[in-house]
Amino acid sequence: MPFKKEAIIIITATLSLYILVLVYFFLTPFSDAFNFIIRFGALFGFTSMFIATMMTPFVVQLYKIFGKSFVKMHHIYSITGLILITLHPVAFAILRLDITVFLPDFSSWYGFWSLGGRLALIFIYLAILGALLRKKFIKNWRILHILNYVALLLAYIHGVLIGTDFQNIGIMIIFTVMIILSFGVLIFKRYLTYKRKKQKRKN
Repeated sequence: MPFKKEAIIIITATLSLYILVLVYFFLTPFSDAFNFIIRFGALFGFTSMFIATMMTPFVVQLYKIFGKSFVKMHHIYSITGLILITLHPVAFAILRLDITVFLPDFSSWYGFWSLGGRLALIFIYLAILGALLRKKFIKNWRILHILNYVALLLAYIHGVLIGTDFQNIGIMIIFTVMIILSFGVLIFKRYLTYKRKKQKRKN
C-alpha cells in the first residue's frame, strides 16, 4: 500500500530531525569512545523519546495515516529511546566506576536539577512499565504516561545545566523547541478532551 502524503511528511520531518541533531552532534569533537556513547545516548535517546511521546496524543490520527504499522513505529521509537537513554548513564558509570550515578540527587536544589536525568530515567521506566501492564494490572496507566513529559523536562534541564552539547546554540535551540512542542501538544490535547467532555455534559 503506497504511503499517504501525510505519512511522507511525518517520516521526512522525523528523519530531518535526526539528521539535524547528528550534524550538531559531530560539530563538538568527542575525546574518546565513552564520551561518544555518553553524548550520543543522551541526544538521540531524548530525540527518540520526544518523537514517541509526541505520537501518543495522536494515536487515532496516526493510525488512520499509517495503519497497523503505526504501532510498530511507536514501539521502535520507544525502545530505541529507552536503550539510548539508558546507555548514557551506563557508559558514564563504567567510565567513573561509580554506580551512584543512577541515584537521584537530593542534596541541594542545584544538585537535584543538574542531575535530574537520573530521576528522568526512573520515570521513563515507570511509564513504560505502566504501558506494558496496562491491560492486566494498571487501569489508569495513562496517568503514568505523564511521567514521560516530566522525564523529558528533567532531562532537558539536566542537559542545559551540565550537558556538553548544550553549549552549542544549535543544540540548545533544537531541544528547547522539542520540549516546548511536547508540553504544547500535551496542553492542547487536554484542552480538547476538556471541551469534548463539556460538550457531552451539555448534550
